[in-house]
Amino acid sequence: MLLAVSVHSANYISLGDDVRVHPRYLDGYFKATATMQVDGMLDDWQIIATYPDGVAVKLVAGIVPLDGMTVGYTDRAGQAQVYEAPLQVSAAYSTISSHISQQGWWDYDSDGWFECYGTAKWMPGEHQMFELNLYITPGFREGNIVFDGVLTSGADQRGPVLQGVRFYRVSHLWVGYQRGDVNGDERINITDVTILINALNEQGLGGTWLDEFQQAAADFNGDGLVNITDVTALINYNNAE
Repeated sequence: MLLAVSVHSANYISLGDDVRVHPRYLDGYFKATATMQVDGMLDDWQIIATYPDGVAVKLVAGIVPLDGMTVGYTDRAGQAQVYEAPLQVSAAYSTISSHISQQGWWDYDSDGWFECYGTAKWMPGEHQMFELNLYITPGFREGNIVFDGVLTSGADQRGPVLQGVRFYRVSHLWVGYQRGDVNGDERINITDVTILINALNEQGLGGTWLDEFQQAAADFNGDGLVNITDVTALINYNNAE
């Protein structure tokens, strides 16, 4: 029995829609996690990946498999087993793919005999698949990583499979601090309020102003300006926490 899942359902592999890169990773390596979301079983997927200028996958150990590449199945003796699905990559990691050839078995009619249901498969749900180890050049500020891919499968006696389901996912990478995290320590607290007040006072006296990442984070209310209203908004945010 071969059942195909609708191509209109949310089936994809993605790094996420919005991926923030802390400035400390400039001229260094940043790890981005690829997650697969599916509503049917599959044993094969392929991604054509494109990267923005200023971002490149590390040549050695540029991709690392995660727990989602481990697939469970039952052998013909009825014993639970695990299969490490292989990752295949092309030069510069422009193509990333995986295919499961391991067969699985089940006793569908409880007669003590195990019959092959097809290959072992990724099951419906969310799976953490792999990490990309990305080199971020010093001048990079923002750009998109695109995954153009297909999810498919052979037949399976247990239920619905994905068959030729295409997806196109854009992940926007940008360099910066969280909004409100003026000192870039990955926390938004009273220290950021103090730094912003001091910076505003120093600016009024002709002193040193915030750098580009601090200034973007200091615009807490998102109006394009950095002023006392951001201080008030930050204070209110911290009081509410």
